[in-house]
Amino acid sequence: MSRFSLLAFAFIGCVSPASQASLAGTGAITIDDTVAPLTEAPTCTAPTPGALFVDTSDTWQLDDNGLKLRGNRLTVADLDGDGYPDLVVHAVSSNVQQLQQPDGGARLVWQLMNRRGPDGLRRFVDETGNGLFQVRGGSDSHYRAAHLAVFGDVDNDGDLDAFSGTHDDPSKPDIGDRSELLLNDGTGHFSQASPTPVRGGLMERLPTTSATFTDADRDGKLDLFVGYFYEYYGRTYQGLQAQLLLGQGTGGFTTGTGPAGLTTTRDGFEAFTNHRPAYGVTACDLDDDGAPELMVSAYGRQRNLLYRNDGRGRFVDQSEASGFFGDSNVDFTDNENFKCWCTVNQADPKCTNVRRPVISCGANPGSSWGDGTDDQPWRSNGNTFTTWCGDLTGDGKLDLYSAEIRHFWAGSASDSSELLKNESTNGSVRFNRPGNTATGLGLPRVGGSWNEGGLMAAGGDLDNDGLQDLIVAASDYPDQFGVVLQQQADGRFVDKADTFNLKHACMSGLAIADFDRDGDLDVLAGASTARDCSAIWRKGNEVKLYENQGPSGKSVLLRLKGNGTTTNRAAIGARVTVKAGGKTIVREVSGGYGHFGMQHDTVVHVGLGNCTGIEELTVRWPDAAGTVQRYERIPAAAGPMLELRQGDPVVYRVKLAK
Repeated sequence: MSRFSLLAFAFIGCVSPASQASLAGTGAITIDDTVAPLTEAPTCTAPTPGALFVDTSDTWQLDDNGLKLRGNRLTVADLDGDGYPDLVVHAVSSNVQQLQQPDGGARLVWQLMNRRGPDGLRRFVDETGNGLFQVRGGSDSHYRAAHLAVFGDVDNDGDLDAFSGTHDDPSKPDIGDRSELLLNDGTGHFSQASPTPVRGGLMERLPTTSATFTDADRDGKLDLFVGYFYEYYGRTYQGLQAQLLLGQGTGGFTTGTGPAGLTTTRDGFEAFTNHRPAYGVTACDLDDDGAPELMVSAYGRQRNLLYRNDGRGRFVDQSEASGFFGDSNVDFTDNENFKCWCTVNQADPKCTNVRRPVISCGANPGSSWGDGTDDQPWRSNGNTFTTWCGDLTGDGKLDLYSAEIRHFWAGSASDSSELLKNESTNGSVRFNRPGNTATGLGLPRVGGSWNEGGLMAAGGDLDNDGLQDLIVAASDYPDQFGVVLQQQADGRFVDKADTFNLKHACMSGLAIADFDRDGDLDVLAGASTARDCSAIWRKGNEVKLYENQGPSGKSVLLRLKGNGTTTNRAAIGARVTVKAGGKTIVREVSGGYGHFGMQHDTVVHVGLGNCTGIEELTVRWPDAAGTVQRYERIPAAAGPMLELRQGDPVVYRVKLAK
């Protein structure tokens, strides 16, 4: 059948036709056919349970016989439009430029392209010199200090551009590097866009920790929401104002923070109006009105922030009303540092009935407790590193999972990593916290001096059974591993790290994507060498690729293309709803989130169990009109990848180069 055939699926939506031309960029990819719908309704049988992952880092050239890849912050995106996800890696560092050709030193930044090797197998090839890390003004010897990246098509030309964030530690010398917006030429080569000279823009010295692309005002041009850390870490509780930068469609931005209603204050802790030290930001549509909400994941046991979008890019703070700010427990009296303080302040009314500490209080008991500060409600929430957004419960609403680091000594007021189940209604965002006992999502606690190391989290259907699973990178405290939480038929979760062969020690980097495009999700994991992890990872911050090779069901990969005028071309913010096998599966295209720039491919993966196809697929495009397109009876064998274009009723089969 010709790719220009007018044969279409059943289609609903007031949209105009789009060009039939491929939007694939210049990579080795063709779209040579349309996909005919099934003549009968799809059928389903019981899925084959389980998944098994195999460490194929050597095949992908990541180990010491290849690239000797080291790093912790992992971002995935198809940078050259060939249909295969590429990889950008950053080491944990600050205010440090890297020699372009280090002589035995550690590499700090990597741009790795997913290529077919001479043996026919996929592998990563180092193309770090493609401009993503160039020093503004040019350098023949160094790459710019950079610490995170997220990707989106800011100029709507059909390829993914980059926000490259620089965490400029103000306690260290200023080397002049700043966060940058870089434009892609379609082949994975980048050039710096003109700087944006606005407060919180790309030319100010700031400790950038997180960013997400989103279309906050739904004008078809991607905006950028950016989070920052403390003014001075360890010396102040003041964070810095999170910034919304409004895209102009050319690579430039204007300030949008104040007009959008997002302004916070330097102080105002008791009134909860203060800037938060952010370790992550997230954007997704929580009340299902087509407009993205914005979230700030706060460190230092400060309250998280959630702003509801009114649909036009104006925001209202619903942090407390929604329950996102933290749990309701503000009882600090079981904090071990407070107990130490009470040993020398026994007459204080707060110390009545307080038990003896189980830790050693040292020569100066109570010095680690700030009376009048640490006992305040604004210091009684979590150390939130990452907030992941997705429909974890299968009810069609996007839930949240907060990845928190918590220690035994901090007491019950310090929040645990947990699910926030979405119970929002029109005009209001609200969550219920069912608790880790009910959901099975609790992280392991080893020994009396336990730590919960929720650092990064990502959801994905690892076994293609139609249910979302969850992986938590459990950091670098003692006895910490990657926690792989497989969803069961009853909605509870069970840790399958051992069964799946994913018990990766000291996991401090995480990405989930179908790297080999065989229809199932693979896992990329980084490793920390902090604390006792250095005895496990003696070679440094190794990165491992665990390829999914277990029995699993069928799936489809969906590549969405907005029209580039009313909708951003990368379709970031688009919502996909799939009905198959009695399940309703919801996915949203993400522009990045979480701790230092997590992103897992803009291609949507949907597991189908053993269904022969999709009964109904709906795409709601992220434009002001909330345009909807509907397709029916899509065969599961149509892949490995399908392309859906806004305004075009035809489903296209994407043919990837092997």
